[in-house]
Amino acid sequence: MSDDHSAQPDLRAIEFWFVERGVPHFVERKTDGSALDAWTRALPLLVVAYLLQGLNALNLAEWSFERNLSVAVAVITMLLAAWVLSNRLRGVPAFARPTDIDAPELALFLFVPAVPALLFEQTGDAIQSVLSAAVLLAAIYIWSSYGLGPLTRWGLRRGRNQLTGLGSLVARALPLLLLFNTFLFINAEVWEMAGTLNGWAYVVVILTFASLGVTFALSRVPGVIRAMRSFESWSDIDEHLQGTPAAGLATPTGELVEDRLRLRQRFNIGLIVLFGQALQITLVTVALTGFFIGFGFFAITETTTLGWTRLDEVHALTDWSFGGRPLILSEPLLRVSVFLGSFSGMYFTVVLTTDDTYRTEFADDVGPEVREALAVRSAYRVARGTHPQSALATATPTPVPRASNDAAEEVQA
Repeated sequence: MSDDHSAQPDLRAIEFWFVERGVPHFVERKTDGSALDAWTRALPLLVVAYLLQGLNALNLAEWSFERNLSVAVAVITMLLAAWVLSNRLRGVPAFARPTDIDAPELALFLFVPAVPALLFEQTGDAIQSVLSAAVLLAAIYIWSSYGLGPLTRWGLRRGRNQLTGLGSLVARALPLLLLFNTFLFINAEVWEMAGTLNGWAYVVVILTFASLGVTFALSRVPGVIRAMRSFESWSDIDEHLQGTPAAGLATPTGELVEDRLRLRQRFNIGLIVLFGQALQITLVTVALTGFFIGFGFFAITETTTLGWTRLDEVHALTDWSFGGRPLILSEPLLRVSVFLGSFSGMYFTVVLTTDDTYRTEFADDVGPEVREALAVRSAYRVARGTHPQSALATATPTPVPRASNDAAEEVQA
């Protein structure tokens, strides 16, 4: 057990450590208002978006400059009037800057910018304004609440180490993958289907492959989390605390009682597991897509493309001549290459999550960091008095600094 309790570490340092490791939901909060907190921290962005959404009522293509200018002045006046009226109804100064985002502020942001568009009989723009405001609120919550910025930085740092083990896996998976996909690449039916897809239909097909890969990867995450969060005793946890801001925290003695992760915390760990694989999958997908583009550029002629796609003409992005052979980079070639590259990425995801050798290498690489974060969480919760065994901690009477809700908000910003 930890013997040195003379200098208890500041819990804020541990909270910053959680955020930098991509697990901001390990930070304890007095309330469960994380959604509102995330939007409060983005208040300057929301104010700018509030004004821009209202200016969606302008019609730059059909209206004159003078009319657009007068409408812009009217829109800004209406938006400010709504802001003032909202403040007065809540008993605060007319032009007071909001300090917290609550239900009234959310309603103001969602619906008031759509009012000018309705007044100018632009129903479509009004609906678009409401939908874009809802999307922005959702994006801000996800980015801030789950610390996607620090998580991305963590993933890039870990990706360099994980690439060293990628070669052996690619060597095992690539031959069969290339053999199968090269056969599809020179198949007329694939070109007729994928080469002529465009617009949202093509986007939906590509996103389907991505969604299937993510779904399969997510199905394996619970088992990975269970394996990583199992500790034999408090002594085992103490060993993982060395070199972390929680190294000086006291931990209980006796039998270790399970402290279950909340849903958001499990999702946080799941994101770390997925980010650990995302770079590898992305690189393989991009590499295979590039291979098909290069192979098709040299091997597939315009006449062959016309015959396979049954199009009347092919839009060539560029053309070239090599050894007297005309070469073109066509839109159907790009569509087919991205289609097969996305399919390959989905297949490679399945290989990553089922290959025993890779799973062992991945667990040895990412597993220690995840287990370290889980160990720090246990000691942190003991210090805050929220762990089931907090009362059994062998601490001195010196109180441990408790992190306030404001500190939790700041470190997750």
